[in-house]
Amino acid sequence: MQRTRVFPIASFLLISALPLVGFIRAQDPRPAYPPPQQQSQPGQQAADAQAELRMFSGKIAKAGGKYVLQDPASNKAFSLDDQKAAKKYDGKTVVVTGRLDTSNNTIHVQKIDAAA
Repeated sequence: MQRTRVFPIASFLLISALPLVGFIRAQDPRPAYPPPQQQSQPGQQAADAQAELRMFSGKIAKAGGKYVLQDPASNKAFSLDDQKAAKKYDGKTVVVTGRLDTSNNTIHVQKIDAAA
């Protein structure tokens, strides 16, 4: 006998609480879904925005145990992140296609071609 009374009372309480859930959710300042994670760090975003694919010409040389691109026009040496590709052109004039990371003066090499 008491079981038949419990079910209607429990149903009534559940139904009457549902509008409260919507009200509480509407008052919650947090977004319904977490924002998407950003892949890059804040400092890297600025570097990525300024790092465009460019062509650099010069001579491949070894400096400090690593291969660098020596640019005769600016008299600067740029580190190359692809040492294996640079080794093939040691001492030769080349055109390097890549992105310049100004924070450490390194060219992220996409390809190296012999200069014509």
